Amino acid sequence: MREQLDILASLQEVDREIRDKNITKSALLAELQKNEGELQAKRAEMATLRSEWAEKDKLRQEKERTLQEEGRKAMEKRMRLNRIKNIKELQALQREIDQIKESNAQLEEALIHILEELEACAAALEPKEVELEQLDGACGEKRAQTEAQLAGIEQEIAEASKARQAIAGQLNGNLIERYELIFSRRGGVAVVGVTDGICQGCYMNIPPQLWNEIIRSERLNLCPSCNRILYRKLTVPNDKRV
Repeated sequence: MREQLDILASLQEVDREIRDKNITKSALLAELQKNEGELQAKRAEMATLRSEWAEKDKLRQEKERTLQEEGRKAMEKRMRLNRIKNIKELQALQREIDQIKESNAQLEEALIHILEELEACAAALEPKEVELEQLDGACGEKRAQTEAQLAGIEQEIAEASKARQAIAGQLNGNLIERYELIFSRRGGVAVVGVTDGICQGCYMNIPPQLWNEIIRSERLNLCPSCNRILYRKLTVPNDKRV
């Protein structure tokens, strides 16, 4: 059993390495997702601002076309004034010209207001365009760095997994199943030493009879407090197990 415990302790070292690398991987992916989310939010904000500017510019073009058309109509009516001899027709045509002038004055005021809004939108867009460009560049660099890190971690995990497979192949099936269950439930610490009669997993005292069984290492022993697998560990240089 002592040999199996040694192998199990080695397996735990590899499993903890894999676990830590997976935690690092998850953190990198979460950070990458956060950065991408911020970039997408900024792009959406810019799309909204650009859409608002485009709508205002479309309205400007419509107002300008209407103003030009009404101006053309007013000119045609003024040219007709010289050909009309009937006073009533002349007065009616003059009223139409005056109405067009009044309408055009309102159109010009609305157009000026739209141009002011367009100018304000353009002023707001310019710094945000620069901000988006900078954020896009920074996210691109960060993405490349993170992907390189992730590729390295994936390679390390693959290598550690091969080592784990070789180690696990030396263990009894029932023992490794028990170990994996405890490993998953106890935060990645399933095999712990006992130093001076104290479990190094939960730091509770081990009963004397159990301590004697641990010393003999004839069977699998679990801590009565935390249910971790126990092995004898003495406080000697380099923390050597005996």
